[in-house]
Amino acid sequence: MAKQDKYISVFVPTYNGHPFVKPLIDAVLSQELPDGYNLELLITDSGSKDDTIEVIKSYGDKVVFNQIPNKEYGHGKTRQQAAEKAKGEYILFLSQDATPASERWLINMIEPFFISERVGCVFGRQIPRPFSVPTIKREVSSVFGGLGAPDSIVIHRDRSLVDNHHTNALNSFFSDVNSAIRKDLVNVVPFQDVRYAEDQALAEDMQNNGYLKAYSPSGAVWHSNEYTAKEYYHRKFDEYTGLIESVNYDIEPSIKSLSLGWIRPTIQDWKFAKHDTEYNLRAKIKFFFFSPLYNFYMQLGKYHAAKYKNNSAKRKVISLEEKRK
Repeated sequence: MAKQDKYISVFVPTYNGHPFVKPLIDAVLSQELPDGYNLELLITDSGSKDDTIEVIKSYGDKVVFNQIPNKEYGHGKTRQQAAEKAKGEYILFLSQDATPASERWLINMIEPFFISERVGCVFGRQIPRPFSVPTIKREVSSVFGGLGAPDSIVIHRDRSLVDNHHTNALNSFFSDVNSAIRKDLVNVVPFQDVRYAEDQALAEDMQNNGYLKAYSPSGAVWHSNEYTAKEYYHRKFDEYTGLIESVNYDIEPSIKSLSLGWIRPTIQDWKFAKHDTEYNLRAKIKFFFFSPLYNFYMQLGKYHAAKYKNNSAKRKVISLEEKRK
């Protein structure tokens, strides 16, 4: 039998990944592979203080493991470095708390690349974990539930494939919680070294360079961030500031939204939790009291991100004026 020398790579950045890292590694190592391909699993840890490093090392040479200081980690930079080192023709990305939902996750994630050489990047479905807080579970369910049927492949393009005529606004939604790119495009359309939203910046760059973005619902992972309300605030602040910096997301601070914007989503959370059969009665009662807090912190994170944008713009204006003097 001829030696297999073709690879598909999976990259995971880790930092205090307990308790998700072990089930993630087990799920990746159990993936079905196309004929003639080997699996390469790369993990870079940026200073974990829990048992993450010990868990990873317990897999020996099944994992290509790298450690870096926390200060050297960057969402775009670290992924770009891993992509450049990867052996695979296709490189899949997972966050440390995203667990492949089936043994065909990998095959389903790379299938869109076989449709056309113009497909440059793919993102897959995220399924919220059963007992995530309603604010997060409802958000993940609603976002990915409306993108395409479970057995479909959805191609996003802003120009006609026939005559390059503008057909849609550019769609930059993308998530490297669960994504894939082609190795031959790693240096053609690289990850930007940005603080946040490197995935959406990549999707925008791909499309601006003439490549297509695809969504593969059957390439599904279990994923929903288990944030406290305070952590959720920081997540939303980072998310919105990242969108502002990476894809010029337009947002203005609003006292009205801060004061009242949490009410409607809280009511939606209550209705969602009431009808969700995965929540027991105790969880539903707990979430009744916690949902207002999560939704207020979401609005607070958005408000502070907008203020950050305005303050940054003012600093740039002042800096330009000082240079002219």
